[in-house]
Amino acid sequence: MKRSFGRRRLLALLIAIAAVVVVALLVLIGIGILRLPTPPTPSVTVDEVQWHILQGTTSFGIGWFGPSWRNISNAGFPISFPSGATFAMELTLSNLDNVNHTIYTAVAGTPFRVTGTPQGINHPVTPGSDEWYVTIDVLAPSVSSDSSYDLSLTLNALGS
Repeated sequence: MKRSFGRRRLLALLIAIAAVVVVALLVLIGIGILRLPTPPTPSVTVDEVQWHILQGTTSFGIGWFGPSWRNISNAGFPISFPSGATFAMELTLSNLDNVNHTIYTAVAGTPFRVTGTPQGINHPVTPGSDEWYVTIDVLAPSVSSDSSYDLSLTLNALGS
C-alpha cells in the first residue's frame, strides 16, 4: 500500500519554498536588480507669474521699463516642476528713458526663492534698449503633495 504525502510534510515543503522565494527576492533587491516601487515626486504648479518692477518714471510720466506690474498667465501657464526643483523665469525689458537704469536685485515671493545671481542684474540698461533679458533661477518649494501657486517676482531698479 502506498503511503500518501502527509499534510505536515506538504506544509513544511510549502513553507520552505516560500522562504526560498522571499530570500531570493531580498537578494535581488539588495544587489539592485529588483527595485521597490517609490511614490512619484510631488509637483509644484505655477498658475501665473506676476512681475513687479520697483522703478522711477520718465519725464513723460511712464515707468523706466514700462508698466510696473506685469501679470503673465497665458504664455504657457500653468507649468509644473518637481518639488524642490530649480527653474528659470525670464522677462524682457525695454529702457524707455533717456538715461541708463540698472536692475539691482530680484526677489521671489514666499514660498519660492531666487537662487544664484540672476542674468541681467547689476548691468546698466542703456536708453532705447528694447530687448534686455532678465533671467531668474527660482527654487520651487519642497512639498509633500501636488501644490499650485501664483509666483510673485520683484525686480528692484531703485537702488541696491
